[in-house]
Amino acid sequence: MEKNVKLTKKVLITLGREYGSAGHIVAERLGRKLDIPVFDKNLITIIAKKHGLDESTLLSSDERIGSLFFDSYAPYGPESGSVSERLFIMQSNIIKQEADKGSAIFVGRCANDILRKYDDVLNFFIFAPKAARISYIMEADDIADAAAAEKIIRRMDKARRNYYQFYTDMKWGSTDGMDMLLNSASLGLDGCVEAIEHYLVLRGYAE
Repeated sequence: MEKNVKLTKKVLITLGREYGSAGHIVAERLGRKLDIPVFDKNLITIIAKKHGLDESTLLSSDERIGSLFFDSYAPYGPESGSVSERLFIMQSNIIKQEADKGSAIFVGRCANDILRKYDDVLNFFIFAPKAARISYIMEADDIADAAAAEKIIRRMDKARRNYYQFYTDMKWGSTDGMDMLLNSASLGLDGCVEAIEHYLVLRGYAE
């Protein structure tokens, strides 16, 4: 598309992504073009400030299950469930609160399932071939060894898959419930943004 599209009504966009597919960059660029907020790791910042928790400790456990982080800091009783469940619940509450306010983009964190009962939700998933993801991680994280980058990708994808499938009972990366799966290596990051914009127009959310 040659120019930015303009939203004509509220839309909630969820964006899942493989590690190294640069999905977070697609979300940021789309958010700027649509002029709507993007919620990703900044959810952790919001939670840390709201509950007086250490942000770096929270980040180390983001989108993971079975962590023992912040047990001694969280202001919750035993009835609140496991530590992992506490963080998931806090993120879920913020996602719903922000969804109630207006259009927004939510990256990962089971947002498509959390918002499944909301109207006007569109779900996307960004992926890329492993070779492209390895190259991206090597450049982004200044890693010289391709094998080391591939190991990081396997670990992160596994963590995200376990997290998603634990909290949603759905298969991570599947087509179920998705409006579109986008290959960031073949389309390019701007191409992914334009494809989503075009889909918004086709669905009547933008012009």
